Amino acid sequence: MNKARYGLALMAAATVAVAGCASGSGGSSGGSDGGIRPEDNTHTRSAQLFLTQAQTMGDAARYDQAYEAALQSIQTEPMNPLGFFQAGQAEVGRGNYEAADTLFDKALELYPAYAEDVELQREAAWIDLFNQAIDPMNQGNYAEGARLLMAAEAIYPSQRPEALINLGVAHANLDQMDEAIDAYGAALDVIRGPATAEADSATAANWLDSEASVAFNLANLLSRAERYDEAAAEYRAYLSNNPGDVSALSNLAAVFASSGQPDSAQAIYDDLLSQPNLGMRDLFNIGVGLYQSQVFDRAAEAFGTVAENAPQSRDAVYNWAQSLYDGEDWESLASVGMRLVELDANNPNSYTLVAKALIETGQEQEAVRMLETGRDLPFTLQDTQIRPDPAGGATVTGQLVNNSLDAGSTVTLRVHFSAEDGSELGTTDVRIAAPAPETAEVFRADFASSESVMGYYIQVVN
Repeated sequence: MNKARYGLALMAAATVAVAGCASGSGGSSGGSDGGIRPEDNTHTRSAQLFLTQAQTMGDAARYDQAYEAALQSIQTEPMNPLGFFQAGQAEVGRGNYEAADTLFDKALELYPAYAEDVELQREAAWIDLFNQAIDPMNQGNYAEGARLLMAAEAIYPSQRPEALINLGVAHANLDQMDEAIDAYGAALDVIRGPATAEADSATAANWLDSEASVAFNLANLLSRAERYDEAAAEYRAYLSNNPGDVSALSNLAAVFASSGQPDSAQAIYDDLLSQPNLGMRDLFNIGVGLYQSQVFDRAAEAFGTVAENAPQSRDAVYNWAQSLYDGEDWESLASVGMRLVELDANNPNSYTLVAKALIETGQEQEAVRMLETGRDLPFTLQDTQIRPDPAGGATVTGQLVNNSLDAGSTVTLRVHFSAEDGSELGTTDVRIAAPAPETAEVFRADFASSESVMGYYIQVVN
């Protein structure tokens, strides 16, 4: 049997949509004099009436009427800025944000003193779109969240960081790494720029509070994109404001290792492992960094410590086994692999890992039995991942791949969630209708809790 690397189970970054609804930032662009003054006419008066009715009555059709009336004003008086301003408002109500952007620009070109009014209209549209995106983001519909947030940025670009932060979250969850990096970078530009000084004190404080998590996420994504020099610079910038952050130091060490600086990486790991009172989450992250640096024996030590404290943490046991496998510690893997098979019984990789250890320790017959068991599973669970919520609780996602079940038959999975110390916090049941053979069905298990979640394992109930 050839030796192959299956990769570690990684704990997904705990990035979530910004909680709550957005409100005005309190900034003001100020107006300016000059240009062509707006003048009322029959069409603009009708447009204003329809706009008022649309806003007070919630009648979306009134925005269509307002747009038509404003368009007639533009056609009859093409130099009157009021028609363009009203048409822009109507297009916002109709959801045509790029068109609204163009109309507002034209209104400003004709009458620069509209600057403050246009600013308020743009920010109001941005706030509405941002708030619309919260529910789909929190429900995991990142494509819809991204669509709404990109519309918010189209009408009010790079003036506030909140939509850009959530856009980074959405793109990252959609595996659109370059777009996520750009969104987080743009958010930091806003937070570190003059807009923060111009915002009201409460808004500015919220923006500044978010800077650390945005910077950390940006550095993490740059590392995943193998942009190591940029990642190292962002981690250093983050650590200058958050010295001693174990996750950031471990990630920086992994960046050094990946970019051909093993001595720098090892110095960080040595310092980290000498620190007293490391938490299990810290030790898990150190293990990931050591594994990525190909220091497999010490990675195995780190994951083994976590697994002994949290024996039902599937990811800790899996990573322990994978580190032993890559470090070719077959004796230890033969034992740890059996623990893994108990926790991860429907993952074929678990059987392959332990079978390799059994072959290398002279237990060929048992190895064959393991391989056959993994091969004959009626269904497999693949690509499972936990995403902890910083406020408590977590989500586990994965795929059920049907090998031999009847299509439509029900599989019930019970996901067990555990705390950092290994204690079980609760369970969530998921019922899945088996897809057609040789196809996959995505599943999701949400666990609501005020407690911080670190580990999980999946039990097949039926």
